Amino acid sequence: MKKIFVDENPGLVQTAKMLLEQHGIACFIKNEFASGGVGELAFLDTWPELWIHRDEDSEEAARLLETFVAKDEEDGEDWLCPQCGEVNNISFEICWKCGWTEQG
Repeated sequence: MKKIFVDENPGLVQTAKMLLEQHGIACFIKNEFASGGVGELAFLDTWPELWIHRDEDSEEAARLLETFVAKDEEDGEDWLCPQCGEVNNISFEICWKCGWTEQG
């Protein structure tokens, strides 16, 4: 197991998890519900972490997440999901509501 992504935004970590799973990379989130521990724990210790099950998937996961993070930093327009009609941030490749993606 290997930690591959950490962010203070749980929605961003969840979206990154969906991206990896859509590419066949088994992963899970640690600290998903740790935000209640802020004050007792250091705030960085409460941020959600994305972990992959197999170390051999780390290169592919890092490549996918590098693209994902770069898109999050781009300026652009939000997009409308053709499947459910939800408005998604430009950084999302996958609809946060229904999981739709252009890759199928």
